Amino acid sequence: MTQESTEERPVRPGRLFIVLWAFTILTELISLQTRLAIFGGTGWLTYIKFTNISDRVGFILILSMLCAALCGVWTSLFIGIGKKLKAAPEKISRWCATSWIVLIAIDLIFRHKIGEMLGNAFSFFEFATGVGGVWRMLEQAFQWYGDVILLALVGVAAFTAATWAFFRWFFKPRKNISTLDRLPKPLLVAITLVSLICGLLFMSILAPQFPATHKLLASETMFGATFNVLVNVGSDFDGDGYGAFDLPPDEMPFNASMHPHALDTPDDGIDQDLLLGDLQSDDIPKATKKYIEAQGHENNMSYLDRRHVIVVLMESVRYDMLDARIDGNPVMPELNALIERGGIRVDGAFATRGFTQNSVTQTFWGSFFDPGHSLVDDFKKLGYHTAVFNGESLLDEGFDESCGWNRSGDTIVDPRNIAANVHHHQSVPARVLMDEVETFMDGYDPQNPLFLYVFYQDPHFPYQQDNPPVFTDRDIKRTEITVETRPRLWRTYANQVHHLDMAAGRLISALDKKKMLDNSLVIFISDHGESLFDDGYLLGHGIAIGDTMTHAAMVIYGAKHDIPEMISHPDIRNFIQQDLRANSKPKITHTERPVLQFIGATTVPSAISHRYSDGTRVTYEFASKSAWREGFNASFDGQHQKLIIPPHENAPIDTRITASDSIKESGVWRAPIKDPIKDPQIQNLIREWEYMQWYHRADK
Repeated sequence: MTQESTEERPVRPGRLFIVLWAFTILTELISLQTRLAIFGGTGWLTYIKFTNISDRVGFILILSMLCAALCGVWTSLFIGIGKKLKAAPEKISRWCATSWIVLIAIDLIFRHKIGEMLGNAFSFFEFATGVGGVWRMLEQAFQWYGDVILLALVGVAAFTAATWAFFRWFFKPRKNISTLDRLPKPLLVAITLVSLICGLLFMSILAPQFPATHKLLASETMFGATFNVLVNVGSDFDGDGYGAFDLPPDEMPFNASMHPHALDTPDDGIDQDLLLGDLQSDDIPKATKKYIEAQGHENNMSYLDRRHVIVVLMESVRYDMLDARIDGNPVMPELNALIERGGIRVDGAFATRGFTQNSVTQTFWGSFFDPGHSLVDDFKKLGYHTAVFNGESLLDEGFDESCGWNRSGDTIVDPRNIAANVHHHQSVPARVLMDEVETFMDGYDPQNPLFLYVFYQDPHFPYQQDNPPVFTDRDIKRTEITVETRPRLWRTYANQVHHLDMAAGRLISALDKKKMLDNSLVIFISDHGESLFDDGYLLGHGIAIGDTMTHAAMVIYGAKHDIPEMISHPDIRNFIQQDLRANSKPKITHTERPVLQFIGATTVPSAISHRYSDGTRVTYEFASKSAWREGFNASFDGQHQKLIIPPHENAPIDTRITASDSIKESGVWRAPIKDPIKDPQIQNLIREWEYMQWYHRADK
């Protein structure tokens, strides 16, 4: 084909545009229905479902419009570049179609895989902030799913080759011009422009009238997300990171000091975060202010005794595992034996957020934010020997620095310096870690006060730590982890928790052997809970606010101070400081103080929550400005009962279940709060969050 003949033949975009648009809208609708059941089916596990004809047609039209706009832009872009390069029309069409189809396929495959592995409520932003950043998130993805990712890449490469070959035939030069090819270019330009304008209007001005549709498009489709970014960036006139049509919107688009999640300075007459008016000191209950202002304080060196202190954090141990039994056998016999021996089981222990990074750092800081010193520094100043035995590398999420081990640690052991870790894994089983702990304890002089921190990592997703089978015949494969295989998943997870518990028993025995146990304050607490598809679609932790992911297992032995009925990780530092001064008989003290919880970044959460001792929870979501209330045996206006899949403790291991057949009523009722800003509990929740943020972040 000569250059002259190539230039003489114009690119006819009609067929190209229609093919891309038809493929895109069809695959997107099938994908959304498969993952989220937007048109019915298994819609009980989603937050949105279009049930009547007008809703369905309306949603399809909006999605079609967004697809048409981006398909038109993509087609025009390729045609323009192709003409500049003087490429043959069929070559332009072939590469335009191939790249678009492959892009859509990668997006859909990625979303489906994430939905299968981590649930459809998974948020990249919230997960990345929980594990220590985007790079750490990618590292963990390759660590857990390296083989799956590589296989997917091979599949994408093969799909690309096949698609390119197909379009080489489809767009080959033809003697007869088809009807689609005769579509006038001005018509396609008009369709693209009208679709762009309508898409921008819907994702901005009309979004508040259709919040559920907007959320679905922005979070679950590439097209809605693109328009959402365009609208928000384009309306961020003051450069504060929030657009006039963002969720939540910046209601002061020309004032950079006022925007959602800004620090609201008390009593200055300015409502910086655009919530509830200016934060007034008098609106904060005295007990709440005292609690917040007591967080993150250094030890004042006034301990009355110098007991040993042992803090053990247990990765991903659900609260209910203390009672769990598999085939009649207890999953956690050692901690239950410690309870029978005099340890106190704390039923009101909750993570503020279901991520390890938050729970660990908050335990050492005694605060939501880094005060510049930690629990390790406290004990170092008191002359304690400070020792850490960590089941994963302290460098993984910066725990060496954030927790103070690089400043004040005497004995530091993690997988990097464990000789038995011959394959240089990033984590080691608790049983291997305990070999190191026992060796250390055998040579330790109990006359020297000891601060010992141990972190057991075994039950972390994907539940494949190198432990022998007790409740299962083999580990579950990562690609097997679905709702349908929940009986095997449950037993595999319980097997890892059981080995963690066995390691806890060895630690207790090591303290006993040195006659240190009865002169120690010992705290066992999990960093958070874990969802094993309990509600049918959520797996893991940190992606939702609820008891399954935040209720922590906790046992305290040797306390002399009263133990709060409700306690979270930021409370542990202060509790230890108080307990080493106390000389009273320990008991669980009743308190009305709820646990403050959140999801998303600590400074920019997507939702905040108060969890009360009676099982009630209130939650406020910033984006939608909506709120809801949950509770047991409740009686709320407009309530509905949450659904759950009960544990499969005694089901045969290879039993396959159907989510819709296994789902049961949970006994927890949930109801929307009609006017959240006027609700007293929501007001208290927001005010506590505002004051906590200001007090610990403001430059005072």
